[in-house]
This record gives sequence, C-alpha cells and structure tokens, in this order.
Amino acid sequence: MMPNSLKLSLNLEAEFFFQQGLRRNKAEKFQAAIASFDKALRCKPDYAEALSQKGFALGSLGLHTQAIACFDEMLKLRSDACWVWHNRAIALGKLERYAEALDSFDRALEFNPNAATVWHNRGLALCDWGRYEKAINSFERTLKLQPDAYWAWNNKGNALKQLRRYEEALNSYDRAIEFDPDNVLAWYNRGTTLNDWGYYSKAIKSFDRILTIKPDYCRAWFNRGVAWERLQSYEDAIASYNRATQLQPKDH
Repeated sequence: MMPNSLKLSLNLEAEFFFQQGLRRNKAEKFQAAIASFDKALRCKPDYAEALSQKGFALGSLGLHTQAIACFDEMLKLRSDACWVWHNRAIALGKLERYAEALDSFDRALEFNPNAATVWHNRGLALCDWGRYEKAINSFERTLKLQPDAYWAWNNKGNALKQLRRYEEALNSYDRAIEFDPDNVLAWYNRGTTLNDWGYYSKAIKSFDRILTIKPDYCRAWFNRGVAWERLQSYEDAIASYNRATQLQPKDH
C-alpha cells in the first residue's frame, strides 16, 4: 500500500500538471497540453478530468481515434459524464462513424436531456449523414430549450433547404437574423436559397445586405453575380464576378 504522504504528494503533482494542461488547452497549445495531462496521469492514472481534457486536446489536433480512446477510458471511470459522451460523439462524427456518433449523443442526452448544445450538435451530425428530417427534429429540440439560438435556426434552415422546403428554410433564416441581425452566414444562406428558388431580385437584396456588413465576402459577390446573370443583367453580373475573382483566396 502506498504511504499517505506519497499519495498526497502525487495527487498535488497531478493537480499541478492538470492545471498547467488546462491553461495550455485554453491557449490552444494542444501538443503542450497533452504533455501536461500525460504527466498528471502518470501521477494519478485514474484522473478522469485529465483523460477528458487530453481527449479534447487530441480532438482539437484532428487525432480523433486517439481522442475516442481517451474518452472511453474516462467513461470507464464516470459513465454518466454527459459532456464526455458529447465530445466522443463529435470525434466519431469527424471520422464519419455516424451511427456510433448518434449513439454517443443519445447517451449524453440520457444524462442531460435539456442540453441544448448536445441536441444541436446531434442535428449537425445527422445533416452530415444526410438524415435531414431527423436533423430538423434535433434542431427543434434545441430551439425549445433556447429559442434565441440563432445558430440552430440557421442550421435548421440548411436542413430544410436540402429537402427543398424553401419557404420554411427562409423562415428559419429570418428567425436567425431576428436574433443576430448581422449574421453573415444566415444572410448568405438566405440569398442562396432565394437563388435556388428562383427569386433572384430578392436574393440580390440579401447579398447586398451581406456586403454592407462584410464588403470582401467573395462568395456573396459570386452568388450576386449568379442572380444578376439569371436576370439577364449581364453588366451587373460581370461586375460582381470580377469583384469575386479579385477577392478569391490565392490558393484556389
């Protein structure tokens, strides 16, 4: 049996390295954070929070398989950790293991049914999987819990757009804009939906609104050009396309 004094010393050392790792995670120094969490775990192998935070750092570096292994170790210690199930689900989604990701999101919700963020990210995973109807249901659960979640209104709109339910999609984007009037992404999605639906003049108004907020938004200029071209206003279309070309990132 380990003497109490040694155990206390190791616990204090583990706490020191854990706090160091937290600071490094916060500063987005993920490799250094992992080194700190590994030192904490050498002192205290069953340090659940260190396993969880190490998993977060690994996921942030795109090392999703290793992150899942950390989350699995953590869940052996605390099977009811909602946010670990959630982060595990995100990692599985990044690996396109969508069925397993959904199972993980559902385990998270089993322990915290009112976690709006979990419902939202579950919806995103369903969108990535092409299950748009189910995604809409998840976003609606988020919005019942947090009606002003403009990001959920926006993503609900995206799912509806994929189903070509354009009017409902526009209503969702309008709600996103109601809660965040300068949200460039919601205005952009609104404009492209109007383009897809054939309402080109209204689409141009959405793109113009974006360009008052972010004048160098390349995709808005390009899709504005598309709308003008469909209206056979070729001079305006060319002017928009030229501006988009000037702003296009050099590596494209």
